[in-house]
Amino acid sequence: MLKAYDYAEPVKNKIEIKDSVLFQREKQIAQNFVISNPIKYECHSCPICGSEHTKFIFERWDINYRYCDICKSIFVPVEQETLKKYLELKEIKELKTSKEYQKQASERRNSIWNDLVLWAEYRIFRYLGRNTELNIIDFGNKYEGFIDLFCKSKLIGNYELRNSFLDLKTNHIEQADVILYLNQLQHENDPIYSLSKIRESLLKDGLLILNTRLGSGFDILTLKGGTQDIFPYEHIMLPSKKGLEIILDRAGFELLEITTPGTRDMDIVMKHKERIEDSNFFIKYLIDIADVSTIADFQQFLQKSGLSSFAQVVARKR
Repeated sequence: MLKAYDYAEPVKNKIEIKDSVLFQREKQIAQNFVISNPIKYECHSCPICGSEHTKFIFERWDINYRYCDICKSIFVPVEQETLKKYLELKEIKELKTSKEYQKQASERRNSIWNDLVLWAEYRIFRYLGRNTELNIIDFGNKYEGFIDLFCKSKLIGNYELRNSFLDLKTNHIEQADVILYLNQLQHENDPIYSLSKIRESLLKDGLLILNTRLGSGFDILTLKGGTQDIFPYEHIMLPSKKGLEIILDRAGFELLEITTPGTRDMDIVMKHKERIEDSNFFIKYLIDIADVSTIADFQQFLQKSGLSSFAQVVARKR
């Protein structure tokens, strides 16, 4: 595995990537569903490494998130039937396919999407030897603006969108050169099985481009339940960096590169500093005394050390 490191500068005068009104509407729909569909049986074994050495880490809407002492991942042991009902929820689908939601997403995420496309072009060429006229399958993408931008890139020969509630007509691809699996791992009860099935749709030596929130990230471990954009059943799988390596290996992938280019960890913690536990003296002290330069340096340290809460991955089918 290549231990790559690219420092991502925080964007000055940045806007939030989520519209607050729409996001609160989404959370309210999710909360109503969760309250009406509580977990029936709480399994304590880790879905990544299988360890029974797990413990409660935080609670949201009476749902317990658990932390694995062995692989350091965070998960919610929700039943597959309940998860399936949530992911197919009509109210969520209507919200996320609405013109308002798609418009806000495009306006707020366009620069992020551009960076992601450029990153993918470079990595695919590095590991595949070419980055034009590729057959690409995109799993679960819900953003029309990103799909449009991506399909205009030089990468695309044929493109197929799978497992998405967007009603878009795309080509059927039996096996792809590249699979995109962006922000999907958070929905997986059994991530090893899910990625092993996705692997079947890749050509020999084909690439998997994956990104995900990490349970080992600084803001999540610092704020725990105070992280307001993590909630059930939208986020039930938050692997650690180590956990992500286990998932990919057991699903039949060779991990080529993993980076944690997040820029918002310190911003998020500072925004919700009242939710930091009183016993966390170091972080409370750091926030009290930190100037702009210290914050930037600390965020760079998190990126370089793999301790940010967002990961981008390139893996090859074995």
